[in-house]
Amino acid sequence: MGYLDYIGAYLRTSRAEYLIAEVPGLLAVLFIGASSFSRLFAPVVLEGIAVFILLYFMGFILNAYTDQEIDKNYTIFKNRIPQAVRLIGNRNIRLVIVAQIALAAVLTVHISWTMGSWLPAVLMPVGVFFGVGYSIPPLQFKVRGWLHALSLILSAFFIPAVFLYFTIAGSLALAPMMIILGFSILHYGIAFANQAIDYLEDKAGGVNSPPVLWGMEKSLKVALAVSFAGALVEFAGLYYFIVPSQAQLLGLSGAPLFMLLVPVVLVGYWIPVSGLVKMYRSVLSRPIEDAVGYMKDICHYTVWQASGITGLMAAVGLVFFGGLL
Repeated sequence: MGYLDYIGAYLRTSRAEYLIAEVPGLLAVLFIGASSFSRLFAPVVLEGIAVFILLYFMGFILNAYTDQEIDKNYTIFKNRIPQAVRLIGNRNIRLVIVAQIALAAVLTVHISWTMGSWLPAVLMPVGVFFGVGYSIPPLQFKVRGWLHALSLILSAFFIPAVFLYFTIAGSLALAPMMIILGFSILHYGIAFANQAIDYLEDKAGGVNSPPVLWGMEKSLKVALAVSFAGALVEFAGLYYFIVPSQAQLLGLSGAPLFMLLVPVVLVGYWIPVSGLVKMYRSVLSRPIEDAVGYMKDICHYTVWQASGITGLMAAVGLVFFGGLL
């Protein structure tokens, strides 16, 4: 095996396909927090981005490591992940996980020292705790009901975004925090789609994901309700982010600018939310095996997550670059 094989295996275990959602998510947070274009390239911000990437990849690698036996039974692309884990080797995977956490910790300490704030040094280990606890027994939050929601929202969405936002903005403000909280909740709702397409394999393997614990119909109802609640918080945050600041774009400011950007965000979320609705309807009209097969055909999970966050990125990006003109 050559180096390229190991690099490919690393990218597969770190779920590089999610970069199409991670990059616009990262940019959205940067656009929300940056006061100038040059701030995007400040050394402390670049360190924050490095921590973001290291820990995001670590979480996926850890999940790949712990779920080898389950993943090989899936009928979707996940069944290729255990092969990548075996190529790298279990011992080497553990070393990679520890090394990425350690490097992220060192960078975080330097960020806290540079900024003169303890907040990054608190956020990072809390995020790691919930990220590691999501996958690793005996905690394994992902199979523990409401702890699934808490750990995934905190480790995958909210804490990484707050960490990055604080790193670039230097402080916390209500409107940006509302946007971050809103999209964290909304994208957790979208994440139910990924759980739903794994329903049959998870049930057979004794994995108590939300669809297995609550039933598919209830689980998808929760997904739609959570997505709607998250959207309300996100749009409220976007309103207070735009209107009081008198941000300008194309000669518009305040409420007219907000109304112009609402459709931009909605277009992004149309694909995942309409997909969740189709999944829910399929459960009502088909046997569960047929419904899950249909879900696997229509659910392009990475695209769904990317579509939603890209709409928000476009909206806040227009506000950011409009303020530079």
